Amino acid sequence: MKSKIYVNEIGYRPNDRKVAVYSGKDAVNFKVMRKSGDCILEKTSGIGAYNTSTKDYEVKLDFSEVKEHGEYIIKVGEETSVPFVVGESIYDDVNKALMRFFFLQRCGTELTEADAGVYAHPVCHNTPARIYGTETFREVNGGWHDAGDYGRYIVAAAVTLAALFHAIENDESLLKVDMQIPESGQKLPDILAEIKYELDWMLKMQDEATGKVYHKVTCANFCGFVMPQYETEELVICPFSLTATADFAACMAMAVKFYEPYDKAFAERMAEAAKRAYAVMRDIQVPGGFLNPDGVVTGTYEDKNELDEQYWAAAEMYKAFGDELYRTEFENYVNQEILHGYGWEDVASFGNLAYLSTSYPTDEKIADKLRASMLEKADALMKKYETNNFEISFDEKDYIWGSNMYVAENGSHLFDAYKISGEDKYLTAAREHIHYILGKNPCNVCFITGFGTNKVLEPHHRPSAATKQAMPGMLIGGPDSGLHDPDAVRDCTGLAPALCHTDKLLSYSTNEVTIYWNSALLMLMAQVLS
Repeated sequence: MKSKIYVNEIGYRPNDRKVAVYSGKDAVNFKVMRKSGDCILEKTSGIGAYNTSTKDYEVKLDFSEVKEHGEYIIKVGEETSVPFVVGESIYDDVNKALMRFFFLQRCGTELTEADAGVYAHPVCHNTPARIYGTETFREVNGGWHDAGDYGRYIVAAAVTLAALFHAIENDESLLKVDMQIPESGQKLPDILAEIKYELDWMLKMQDEATGKVYHKVTCANFCGFVMPQYETEELVICPFSLTATADFAACMAMAVKFYEPYDKAFAERMAEAAKRAYAVMRDIQVPGGFLNPDGVVTGTYEDKNELDEQYWAAAEMYKAFGDELYRTEFENYVNQEILHGYGWEDVASFGNLAYLSTSYPTDEKIADKLRASMLEKADALMKKYETNNFEISFDEKDYIWGSNMYVAENGSHLFDAYKISGEDKYLTAAREHIHYILGKNPCNVCFITGFGTNKVLEPHHRPSAATKQAMPGMLIGGPDSGLHDPDAVRDCTGLAPALCHTDKLLSYSTNEVTIYWNSALLMLMAQVLS
């Protein structure tokens, strides 16, 4: 049985706030013990508070006084927490594993045993793909497998890269991480080399004649739990979409400045691709947004509101190129409605950051409106943070499919407020969202595969299933009170919303992984831990 003491299973930096959680209603005496058995702190907690998300009472155990490097446990009576570490560089291995996941998701190339270990495989998905509804075939080799399946989706790719670019901007030490990829030691920093692998594929998804961008390339159906080389059904390129084309334009515009110092020709190619996509994105409007065509059942990435993608694209285009057309269009969007979001479906916060950080002229009244709206959003999140015993900005309605992405996303919104206001309360709250993901959560599990004491062992991820070893460095989806798969129904019916997670291979709604969940967490960690 897992402990009733919930703690970040990786640990804490010496000067960070440190708060564990204990299941109970009454105040308790607790001790922080060294691995050797020495007690270095003994305190009495406050009383417990009721949590509508867990349908239970919890007590907070504040041990922020513990600053000396070492390995520790917390004890409440005979109850003992899992061990954790206090140290300066305790998140380095987590960061590297989260980054290396993208390399292990490479499609269309051989991953050697020397580079990928047990997850090695020969070339996969390298046959020409048929454009849906035609007999025309197109080479779209490359990119990253999106999730637990082997599809490749433009909207998911774009938001993944946007988060990675922001991670690099906030923590330039990521440019120095040796990711142990074939390109290591060459001209490009490893993380930019890995991102380029995805950008090269995205460029192949743009139609040369029109500038429009195809939504995705997958097989018509999901395959079994096999390694990627064994998915050999015909590849299908699905039709153009506004969301894919707008996201593509935004992402390519963002990428230009990162690659100009290393490869000017590549940067110019992306700039031209961005401009062509932006010019035609509104020509692809389809009532209700993109839907899978008949006979295709893989991930849809359906988005009925396509305004935020255009909003983001306009801001990134203006930041990158300074054309007044882009500025005018973004400011018109803002004057209609200020939008927010760092997920694949709601991307507007990337646009807000782009406008506020461009070196080209901006309207200060528009900028002030954006900042005020960002603070308003953060303050709404703070209210939830302050009433959630596990100190994340969730109430009982927020544990939905992909909840851990929203944990990371909310942390980034809080960081935005910290940057705008300088108030430490927002930074402190943002950091607690990381502690939740790393073990201080009511599921009592570290949600990143390969880390912590209470590990995720059976992620919904085909290479992990095929090798019978959970690939390390993957952020899983987390609690989903909607119970969207049979395993979740069987294991979680009747549980409180925050407990609706099951570590089962077939629980795609609580235990799957995706590239943009990893990037959302990397972005947050770069912001608040650098």
